[in-house]
Amino acid sequence: MISQPRRILFYTLAGCIPIILIVAAEVLFRLLGVGESTRTPFIKLQENADYAVFNPAYAERYFQGFTPSVAYNPFSAQKPENSYRIVVLGGSSTAGFPYHFYYGFPESVGRRAQAYMTERRIEIINLGMTAVNSYTLWDLKKRVRDIQPDVVLIYAGHNEYYGAFGAGSNIGLSTQSIFLKRLLLKLKRTAIFTSLEQLIQPRPELLPGESDGEQTLMARVVREAVIQEGDDVFLAGIKQFETNMRDVVTEFSDAGIPVIIGTLTSNTQDQAPLGKLDEAQTLFETAQSMSCEYRGCSRESFIRAKDLDEIRFRAPSEINSIIRSMTSDGEAILVDVEQLFENESLTGVPGSDLFIDHLHPNQKGLELMGAAFASAILEHENIKAEPTAWPTEMKLDPLAASHANLLVERLLMDYPFIQGRSPDVTARLSDSLVARLKSGKKTDSLSATIVTSPLTVSEALFEAIQSSEITPQERAQMYEALFYWRPLAIDYMKQTVAQQVTEPLLDSLTTRLAVYGANKTNDVYFWNVLGAVFLRQNHFQEADRSLAKAEAIDSTSTAMLFNRAKYYLTVGDTLTAQSYFSRYQEKSTQN
Repeated sequence: MISQPRRILFYTLAGCIPIILIVAAEVLFRLLGVGESTRTPFIKLQENADYAVFNPAYAERYFQGFTPSVAYNPFSAQKPENSYRIVVLGGSSTAGFPYHFYYGFPESVGRRAQAYMTERRIEIINLGMTAVNSYTLWDLKKRVRDIQPDVVLIYAGHNEYYGAFGAGSNIGLSTQSIFLKRLLLKLKRTAIFTSLEQLIQPRPELLPGESDGEQTLMARVVREAVIQEGDDVFLAGIKQFETNMRDVVTEFSDAGIPVIIGTLTSNTQDQAPLGKLDEAQTLFETAQSMSCEYRGCSRESFIRAKDLDEIRFRAPSEINSIIRSMTSDGEAILVDVEQLFENESLTGVPGSDLFIDHLHPNQKGLELMGAAFASAILEHENIKAEPTAWPTEMKLDPLAASHANLLVERLLMDYPFIQGRSPDVTARLSDSLVARLKSGKKTDSLSATIVTSPLTVSEALFEAIQSSEITPQERAQMYEALFYWRPLAIDYMKQTVAQQVTEPLLDSLTTRLAVYGANKTNDVYFWNVLGAVFLRQNHFQEADRSLAKAEAIDSTSTAMLFNRAKYYLTVGDTLTAQSYFSRYQEKSTQN
């Protein structure tokens, strides 16, 4: 007869065998690289291993049959000492939709930070993705912490109902259990689960234009189309946002990483409720017909109509209440985007003056957000934001403007803006729109080709630049856009800047190009160009800062010595000017 201790040992060992086999299989799969491409959020660039970038395949874990595009923001694999690294988290508004990522508010933050932190190398890592919500932020929090950001910016909350793993979404588990949804995300980090998932579900193909695919995605993600205020699904969305976001903020706060969170804003004045609830529609119509005696008198009615809207693509006010409560205890810093847009709107109620659709800010709105988040960073870093000639805004190039308008037109001809229309009719209308643009001017034709073929944005920009329809100003804008697609191509950047610097009418664009090159490469050439252009514009403080930076990099640069001599002569210091000019002559003779 087997003794009691031996029986316990036997059953213990028997119970451990499955666990040992699972662990062994996991180790083996990892050694073989199974599923590695979708389990690693940041990967090294193939062309330059000194840099890392967000792995597009990682985003597949949140969707089925759809891969959201993510900004192409390479950053140093080993963080430099002088780097100031800004990570931005959120949904499609953070990604910049309907514009290309470099027109979104995160890059606007970067430009403004660089204007006041010239001694630092600003690194923007924009992880905004279409149709993601607080579960994605929760999933990414430790990975983001590990790349050592100096600050994390968050603008998220509109997708808590219909985004990936949302309370009323088709994407992810249908349960409202936060525990189970988080468990699924954790399992997706394992090689075993990843391999099983790939066997059952083929890897999605990123179809032409699908990276911008909110048009059909909005219809596909909805499981619970009607979500009434206060019902179980409504409350589940509020709960998941608060639970996930508090964990996200705590993760960064415990690591000593400041978090700056923006309240949410949306088009409340010009976007009627998408649902059919009579009370919401009546409130909206009443607000529209108000004859206001003071600015913003209709605000409460518009907001209440939005909050009663049963199709919840716009976040309810409860989300902003949670954001404000999270920042009131000092764990995070608040940027009140909602209040900012109300202050900057024409009537005190944000509408089409600041939005391009129901909730995505237009370029003016995105620049407002960029300025607000940048101000919060500078205030946190105790940097005084004085007026500066340093470039901070970037105007839309004509290809980007055409592409954005096309995406919005396609978006608005489908669900939920048009309900009851058959997919065939929507497809025909979309095809008709694309055909019309293809027969139009060059930038319209190229924007239509981008969404219907494998033509990339960078390829389209190259083609547009060659067109005789493009003005010198527009051509320079497109060169600037190309910099963001080729951020490590130093020779290309120098060649482009050299083409523009001789034309004073393009000084503002040349300055932005040179600032970008200086920030990405710290090459003395770009700092010298900045110094020369600022001198030409009589911006002497900025010229001095730029030339001081050039001198610190290379004290023997002939361009720097010449511009230094010119600077000191201009400000009346003839002795110092003579000293620099003598050094310039000596160096020129040697060369």
